[in-house]
Amino acid sequence: MHCPSSAWWLSLLLVGPMVFAAHEETPVEMVDRPARNSSRDVKIPIDLVTRIEADYRTFLSKNEVSPKRNIKRQFLNITAELTQKGTPALHENVRVVTPLGGGIVDLSEFVTPLRGSFSLKVAVSKEDHTEPVGMRLFYVSRAKQRVIEGSDFGAGCDKFMEITGFHGAKANAQGFKLYTAGQRYISVVGGTFVATAYTKQALLVGSLTIMDSRYPEHQCE
Repeated sequence: MHCPSSAWWLSLLLVGPMVFAAHEETPVEMVDRPARNSSRDVKIPIDLVTRIEADYRTFLSKNEVSPKRNIKRQFLNITAELTQKGTPALHENVRVVTPLGGGIVDLSEFVTPLRGSFSLKVAVSKEDHTEPVGMRLFYVSRAKQRVIEGSDFGAGCDKFMEITGFHGAKANAQGFKLYTAGQRYISVVGGTFVATAYTKQALLVGSLTIMDSRYPEHQCE
C-alpha cells in the first residue's frame, strides 16, 4: 500500500520532533562500521517497483531510447551516518558502510537506551563514488502506527512515499533529527530507504533498511 502523498507523511511524523538541519555544520568525525547484512533480499512493495520502472521507461522515451527493452540495473552505494552533539544517544559517531546496493542497519548496535537525540543522514553515490544525477529517494515504512504521549507516530506497515524533496541540498546537510525517548526514532525511520537514478544505459538503484532488533513490538514483521 502507498501513502496519499509525502506531505501526508511529513505532517504525520512532524507531530513528533523530526526535522532536517538547514544550516552548514562543521564536519563531524565518524568511525566506519560495516553493516551486518546486504539488502539484496529486502522486499520492496510491488507497487513501488512498478512505479520506479514506469518512470524509468518514461525517461528512456524522452531520451530517444526504446522503452520496451529489458531494464538493466546497476547498484548504488548507500550508507547511514549517525551523529550526535554531546548527548548520550549514540555509543559513537559512526558511518555504517553497506555492500554495493545497500544493506541493513540494526540500530541496536549504535543507539544507547539513554534519553537523547541523534541525526541520521542517508548518503548515496554511484559505484565510482560520484554523485548520481537526478537521484530520487523513497521511504517504505516498516514501523507500526502507535500513540506516544497523545501524538501519532509511524506511517504503518508497507506504506511508501517519495521524500526526494525533503532530501535536498540544505536538508541533507545533517539529515533526520531523531529522539530516543519512547523509541520515537523507530517510528520515524524504521523501514527501507530506496534510492534511484536514471541513465540511458541502466536504472541505478540502492536501498538502506533501518531497524532495531531490541524493539520488535514497534516494527512490522
